[in-house]
Amino acid sequence: MNVISYHVSHAVQRLAVAAVGDRKDGLAMQAIAPLSSAYVPWTGTAMRPSAIAAVLADVVIGERRRVVELGGGVSTFYLGRLLRERGGHLWTVEHDERWAHLLRAQVEREGLGETATVIFAPLAPTAHGYADGARWFAEDPLRPIAAAGGIDLLLVDGPPAHGAGVRHARYPALPFFAGALADGGTVVLDDILRRGEREILHRWERETGITFDRRYVHGSVAVGHARC
Repeated sequence: MNVISYHVSHAVQRLAVAAVGDRKDGLAMQAIAPLSSAYVPWTGTAMRPSAIAAVLADVVIGERRRVVELGGGVSTFYLGRLLRERGGHLWTVEHDERWAHLLRAQVEREGLGETATVIFAPLAPTAHGYADGARWFAEDPLRPIAAAGGIDLLLVDGPPAHGAGVRHARYPALPFFAGALADGGTVVLDDILRRGEREILHRWERETGITFDRRYVHGSVAVGHARC
């Protein structure tokens, strides 16, 4: 295969994957519609609908009650609404103070204040970092959650990891919270189409023994379960 044919082939494959992903997102929007009680802006950095649907399914099937979400957005409200119906609590961690304030205000406006807690944790140096030294959430606000343990679901969708020098910014999530996961608890990493997240997954698997199911067209997330 010559160079031109190679690139054409890969371009066609990417288009095919995108088309399948779009169809799955459309079906997911129908599935999660019952939890769409109020409008929330679906930004370009938000989780894909099919990824959110997969996380919500895990909450229901796995009877998750204690959920930690790193990086808040539209997923915060879908998770909050579901946990309000089923019982449980969501802790959403956000590094951007303005966005954290907006999330907190909307959470209260929707009557989710007793179900969802928004925690502002600015980016700071961490002892759990990758070799490139990218900063992670300030850990002091997170220590009470980790100390309480019993985390049924850890959703890793932050901090931002799409710029230069921050490719592995999400790596510290599992080293920090690993000891706080409930037996059989779920770990979800978003944006696995990116090289940095794929590298993080390989390292997490090597260090923890957790095997992740990589769902490239179904939400671009990886899903793993802590060993019982």
